[in-house]
Amino acid sequence: MQRLKIHWRRAAATVRHRHRPRTPGQRAIIWIVTVLVSGVAAAEDVQWEGGVTTVYQRSDDQQSEAELTASADLFARLSRSSGEWLLYIEASSSARSDGVSAFYPTVNGDARSVLTSDGDGGVQISELNYTFFMQEGRTLMVGLIDPSAWLDRSRITNDENQQFLNGSFVNNATIAFPDYTLGGVYRMKGKGRRPELTLVLAGSDGISDLPDRSYQDLLDLTSEGRGVFLGAGGSWLFERASFRVGAWVRTDDHLVAGSDTDTETNYGLYGVYGWQAGANAMNVRVGLANSDVSVSDRFLSFAYQRKTRYGLFGLGVAHTAISDEFQVSKRDRGFDSEIYFRIPVFDGNGHITPSIQYVEVPDIDASETVTSSSATVIGARFHWFF
Repeated sequence: MQRLKIHWRRAAATVRHRHRPRTPGQRAIIWIVTVLVSGVAAAEDVQWEGGVTTVYQRSDDQQSEAELTASADLFARLSRSSGEWLLYIEASSSARSDGVSAFYPTVNGDARSVLTSDGDGGVQISELNYTFFMQEGRTLMVGLIDPSAWLDRSRITNDENQQFLNGSFVNNATIAFPDYTLGGVYRMKGKGRRPELTLVLAGSDGISDLPDRSYQDLLDLTSEGRGVFLGAGGSWLFERASFRVGAWVRTDDHLVAGSDTDTETNYGLYGVYGWQAGANAMNVRVGLANSDVSVSDRFLSFAYQRKTRYGLFGLGVAHTAISDEFQVSKRDRGFDSEIYFRIPVFDGNGHITPSIQYVEVPDIDASETVTSSSATVIGARFHWFF
């Protein structure tokens, strides 16, 4: 459920767009979406689930103020004989401009998940898609999707609402995932020695990547500078261990470091190893990206989780190397670490998670420079789900 946008990691991929009036085709698509949403909402056999999350954080850095953020998620699934509809509605509060997450973007993966064009919190339809069930365990999802939910997956580091809060443990920092965008996901289950295969084809720019953060801009697929995001992955899943490897490419315009005009395609490789036995589980992620256009070109993280009679303990460290082309100081890496203990409440329908993080932010030469600094961040997360 990863929603975090880490500005200094995406800064090299800034795209200029032209605002265009809504076309008849766009109006038709919006009308169809409205009808589908109404139909899903009125159906009696819809399965609903969701949750509410609040996070309080403060740091030892005096330039950042203590911050309280909140978000809500609502999923609706409607099963049909040939497949399943999914509707995901997301909301978040406004984050403080001088809050902890403004100076240290990785520390709260739940902050700024939904923002208006003015930077305020809001409500949006984040996903609306249909999954076709085909023979031999194959599926095809089409519509408004979240590409980051289907590649670079992990059993213990994929959900900022229930697992690690730090965004560096939710997804690999080198993968230039678009936000919620139009596209498709094809999956084929593994069989014997054949791995599970996943193919994602989507627009290069999602809702929060666009200037107006609007569905109108999202539907304008021919806008200048736009491209596609293509990702492919293979997964070998066993009782205790799992292996995932994949590659991705993003074809929209990425400015080459040190140039105002030259552009290149961004691309990369990733790998994920997972292991679990009894109460213990661990995860390792690695990633590489095109150093000419990607601020973060190498990534390595380790996470450990242990179940206890009182709750869930988690420990993680992540290293994000900054491309030589973007370095402007001796600090050439980003570093994230987190320790948390998740305590169940309300008969297991919720939990309270105190945590402590130590993070280092590098100084980079990009369009959204973040001053080189470090901080210890303490916080508490409350999550209730239904």
